[in-house]
Amino acid sequence: MWEYSVLRWIIENLQSPIVTEIMKIITLMGEGAGIFFLISIIMLFWKKTRKAAIVSIIALIFVSGFNNFVFKYLVARPRPFLHPELGGDALWLNNHVLAFGAESKFNDFLVPSSYAFASGHTLSAFLFGFIVAYYHKKAAVPVLVFSSIMAFTRLYFGFHYPTDVIAGIIWAFVASFALIATADRHEQDIVAWFKKKSSKKPKPVEEEV
Repeated sequence: MWEYSVLRWIIENLQSPIVTEIMKIITLMGEGAGIFFLISIIMLFWKKTRKAAIVSIIALIFVSGFNNFVFKYLVARPRPFLHPELGGDALWLNNHVLAFGAESKFNDFLVPSSYAFASGHTLSAFLFGFIVAYYHKKAAVPVLVFSSIMAFTRLYFGFHYPTDVIAGIIWAFVASFALIATADRHEQDIVAWFKKKSSKKPKPVEEEV
């Protein structure tokens, strides 16, 4: 299975104590899309970033929520370290994850217990990344780089197959631009309605005799 080979190569060749600690922090930031909700809420305070923030929050709630609480359970794909068809290799990766999680209760929290497809961390990261990149071109490179690192953490720890991550990116791309198009279309309608209403002069109130 090529995906498992990719995971094994990453774990055996790219892991190091310092990088692992950094990856732990980043992947923890993506739990429940926490970092992306936080940034979006902060963005609400500025008019320039408010639209991107609102679209991001809607995307994170409905698209990521559907993936994490419905879609994953419909597909029911086991995590790589739990897949029954991988035999001895699956045991090897399972031992790696258990060792990672046994270091402390904090790490127990990081080892996922839900299904794998599609990667929730990746989906949330790229929903936020694509939306912010669309509305704020200057932020596109840093935000998409961070989204990519977030997605890579899930491969780094063997928590997802590569196709889980790829699916999360594709889904995020389609969903984010569908929401952007919808938001832009409705925004114009709302602005036109508001201008129409505000242009009407109120009728004078007749004084009672």
